[in-house]
Amino acid sequence: MKNYYHLNQRDRELIFFYLGQGKSYRDIEPLVKKSHQTISREVERNSLKNAKNRRREYFPSVAQRLAEKRRRTAKRGKLDDPLTRKYVISKLGRHWSPEEIAGRLKLKAPHLAVSTESIYQLIYARENKKLRLWEFLRRRHPKRQLFNQRRLKAKNRIPNRVFISERPVGVNKRLEVGHWETDNMEGIKTIPLAVSVNVERKSGLLKMDRLENKKAEEKSQSVINQFYRWPSPLVKTITMDNGLENHDHEETARALDCQTYFCNAYHAWEKGTVENTIGLVREYIPKKTDLSEITKADLNWIAWELNNRPRKRLGFLTPSEVFYKETGWLT
Repeated sequence: MKNYYHLNQRDRELIFFYLGQGKSYRDIEPLVKKSHQTISREVERNSLKNAKNRRREYFPSVAQRLAEKRRRTAKRGKLDDPLTRKYVISKLGRHWSPEEIAGRLKLKAPHLAVSTESIYQLIYARENKKLRLWEFLRRRHPKRQLFNQRRLKAKNRIPNRVFISERPVGVNKRLEVGHWETDNMEGIKTIPLAVSVNVERKSGLLKMDRLENKKAEEKSQSVINQFYRWPSPLVKTITMDNGLENHDHEETARALDCQTYFCNAYHAWEKGTVENTIGLVREYIPKKTDLSEITKADLNWIAWELNNRPRKRLGFLTPSEVFYKETGWLT
């Protein structure tokens, strides 16, 4: 009884009749076998204002026409427009999320704007099953599923760490660029290769490098190579977890003249920017990928794609646009 059901002409005539007798929505509920919430919503949505006394009045024939018109309009939708539909599918093909596509349309072409939910409905519509559009989504589920959090693993201790609780408030609030998070992304466990993922906290700008092994020296040298040509103000801090690959963080800090910070044990979400970005990278490099088949050129292309993808938290600007706006630095 709590769910909403479409009403028919007969239902509306009964509602009109019982309202005329002075009955409340709860009184009418068992008489028409519809919940009082449904009846209330029906009267509110399909009543017209009387021009003489300015009061809203409910008539079954008018309500039926309004409801039918609303259903026809809803079925058409903006995604029935061939150009809008083509735009949405093309951006899905570039691994933009439905939220990113909807946000970018609203920003750049408000007259064509569609909701995130409408795009999901397009992806999972029965008539579009052969298109397999879900394969462009981050998690590639053929049926819509709820998000499940990653399980976090314990990490070993590292000497001379400065914990995230001592990180300046301005860094936490993303008030300026120059504050990075780093993490490794792995493929097949039996292969020693990894990908070093570095993300700027405010803009979301991404830089990646291929690691030939998971040792601390390799990780430290990779981060240094990524940034040593950059002006010092663009790399002020780097936040990382407690993995042994970050053992040589002091060498990284000295080479780049920056400060390193560490998440608390088992609190990998404290570097959520890089964690979420790795989720985006997984659209291109799924788990259990043989990383020996991934080149540095591949990583540069993926970084370019993601740096030029709009983000909701950036007002649907891209990381490259925000980073350039803040620094004047083209990457």
